Amino acid sequence: MKKMNEAGQIILIAGFIIGIGIVVLTVMLNNIVYASNTASESSIETNVFDYSNVVKITTEAYEKAYVDARNGSSIDGNKFNSYMANYSERMIKSYSLSGFIFSLENDTLQDAYFTENGLAGGNDDWTVFERINQTDYFLLGRLNASSLGNESNKFVIEVNNQSGSTIWSAAFFNSSGNVNLTIYDSNSVLNTKNDTFTDINITYNQIYNPNDFAFYFNSQTAGQTYSIKFINGSQATGTFMISGDLVNGDPFYIERVNVVNSTIKLNKNGHLEINTTIPVTLPKGQI
Repeated sequence: MKKMNEAGQIILIAGFIIGIGIVVLTVMLNNIVYASNTASESSIETNVFDYSNVVKITTEAYEKAYVDARNGSSIDGNKFNSYMANYSERMIKSYSLSGFIFSLENDTLQDAYFTENGLAGGNDDWTVFERINQTDYFLLGRLNASSLGNESNKFVIEVNNQSGSTIWSAAFFNSSGNVNLTIYDSNSVLNTKNDTFTDINITYNQIYNPNDFAFYFNSQTAGQTYSIKFINGSQATGTFMISGDLVNGDPFYIERVNVVNSTIKLNKNGHLEINTTIPVTLPKGQI
């Protein structure tokens, strides 16, 4: 009988020890999972920070390189590339201190499309500005008939009032090697031209080298609150500059001359952290 009691006690103690072991093991596993999740979340946050930081400072570097290389209406390509090469070297040294390998596949200055990001595959139809009270300057340059779509794929600048009705528009397309430009109001043709021109000043009614041309932009937008929209922007390349005042009195300004499309890579311990291509429109537009 005594032996049976002792055996029962041993079984009870063993069960108690096993129970404690299960609890300890469960706590340890929970701690491991928690630590793993915490490390993973920390890594994600770090990657997001690294990504946004690198994109931001690289974009700013391109903008500064452009300003530094710009001389009037021309750009010193060698000066621009030298600036970006120097920037890349500094970034390589800076990120190596934290164990990252940084590389920048630099892009040359390209003619920009009239899409939202300036690239051929960018957003075709986009609002450049809205709630405009007055436009002081509206310039387009480097219009090239060879980059224009045909009549069924026109590049269109559309001005809409607050109710969404079109009060003025300009359509551009390639017509047998010429630039065909047609100006419309809400329902009729106001003026048209078919020639080899490349630069126009819409607010000053000029097609360069300066010939008068009635755009009717000022008269059609006078007293209106309106938006300016580009449609089919991938069907044309060129430059543009628009400035004026919004209805709240704030000035607006946007200018685009070129675009670059470069790839940034960040590598740590053989693992690719970031590989992204960023389009940068130059110079930077401001509201």
